[in-house]
Amino acid sequence: MSLSRAAVDVGSPVPLYHQIADVLRQRIAEQTYTPDTRMPSETDLCREFDVSRATIRQAVGELVDAKLVARGRGRGTVVLPRASQMLGQQFRGSLADLLKETRRARATSVEVERDAELPPRIATLLELDVPTGTVVQRRRTMDDVPFAHTLNYLPPDIGRLLTRKDLQKDSVLWLLIRRGVEVAHARQSIRARGCDPGVADQLGVAPGSPVLFVERLVLTMDSKPVELVQSWYRGDAYEYTVSLELDDSERHGLYLPLA
Repeated sequence: MSLSRAAVDVGSPVPLYHQIADVLRQRIAEQTYTPDTRMPSETDLCREFDVSRATIRQAVGELVDAKLVARGRGRGTVVLPRASQMLGQQFRGSLADLLKETRRARATSVEVERDAELPPRIATLLELDVPTGTVVQRRRTMDDVPFAHTLNYLPPDIGRLLTRKDLQKDSVLWLLIRRGVEVAHARQSIRARGCDPGVADQLGVAPGSPVLFVERLVLTMDSKPVELVQSWYRGDAYEYTVSLELDDSERHGLYLPLA
């Protein structure tokens, strides 16, 4: 497989070695490089990306640090068996599915700030008269590798239901339900964006790296907002799948009688 020089951007603030590492990670995730097989040699990768051997070594070094590949004298760089298992969420419009997903990962670096001043837009979405509430900040890991940075904004009365100890073990959504909050539905938006320095530090990636940004407003049965969640997912470690289906009434409307 060959890759054009356009795969890396010499004018980008993201270092070349990190751009190349992202391309190689994606190939591993898609099993272009399959588990237990050797990756192309440093010479081949230098030729493909038109960069120095030192740059390729830095890029492959990132994969070694992430435990995606192993280097050995005389056997080259080998893709490890678990490397292609990208974390992903199968989403079918179900909060139950979302609950299962959020409980799979482990939360680290949990910080809770009460009576925090909230950004005006967040306070408006939460329908707060006074723009203060609880902010929960967490880094989420899978197999000890960071894959998401999450901020949870909650109204003061809801935030008081949560403790830091609980948040180290369970998701905010799960804890709210256990505390008797009648969560009913949510509105969610997803978009790709570049990673700012603060989030990049949490995720262990270079500033400007591609991330998946997800924002979700959680509401009760009577549409009262109880939580606003913002999450940044590593683009090389997370995929989001949505199932689109037609129900019988919609399917019937697509077929017109023959004239």
